Amino acid sequence: MCKLNLSQGGRKVPLADLHIHLLPYVDDGSPDWETTEKMLKILAENDVKIAAPTPHVWEQNWQDIESRHRGLLKLTETAEKYGIKIVGAAEVWAIPDIPERWGKVLPLTYAGAGKYLLVEFDVAEMPLYTEWFLFQLKVRGVTPIIAHPERYFWVQRDERNLFRLLANGALLQVSADTFLHPETPAGKLALKLLQKGLVDFLASDWHRPDEPYPLTLAVQKLKSALNESEIERLVWTVPTSIVSGQSVQPAWQRSPLRSEIQAFTGEIESPPQKRRWWQFWTLW
Repeated sequence: MCKLNLSQGGRKVPLADLHIHLLPYVDDGSPDWETTEKMLKILAENDVKIAAPTPHVWEQNWQDIESRHRGLLKLTETAEKYGIKIVGAAEVWAIPDIPERWGKVLPLTYAGAGKYLLVEFDVAEMPLYTEWFLFQLKVRGVTPIIAHPERYFWVQRDERNLFRLLANGALLQVSADTFLHPETPAGKLALKLLQKGLVDFLASDWHRPDEPYPLTLAVQKLKSALNESEIERLVWTVPTSIVSGQSVQPAWQRSPLRSEIQAFTGEIESPPQKRRWWQFWTLW
């Protein structure tokens, strides 16, 4: 098992993984508690100190939404043995009628604090209601976090679609495993998003212990391209701010693409226009 060897001024930087499928029996992640414990052991070996299990919430799950977090207490107690703090969350499939389900949404936000929500979209096509969906979250005080945007074909085809999401107040979570496959469209886009300063944080989206833990491997790979403070921001500073409900400045606001993204918000003021002589006329 490859362990993270990251230090900042002699201080070891831990990891916070906010997209991982640890809870057994609920989705395509861990199939049982034995597997979950194996995963926890591997996380501990890789200096993961905070983990947010994010079970999928698809359309058919809303009737029994409580089942998405079944076993969370047991997971919390088990993880304590490995020095890992568990924070409740979910990976929510974007749906147009989110306001009607609002009472069920809040427990799915990180730590149930009603501040941040991990959302997933259709891979093939950008839903027509995407911007409206994000707006509904923002007006209710919840910041949407877009899960693995590098995988979406509609972002790969036209990055301006992603700019529209950012302009609507979203943060970006890129999955670590895409950096391990730089030859793929998702891998190429993930690296580009990182180079352009658009990524808010990295997470593993890890499902099974028979797969190498990707967050450690990705960080090792990126150490040659990023300085240590930037890596710390991606794997610790921003994730811990999210789970504690603190405000996070979107990465794009410091990006060289800032002006292009702002154009989708209407925040850029047009330069003052010189007034023509007839505009000074007054009608009596």
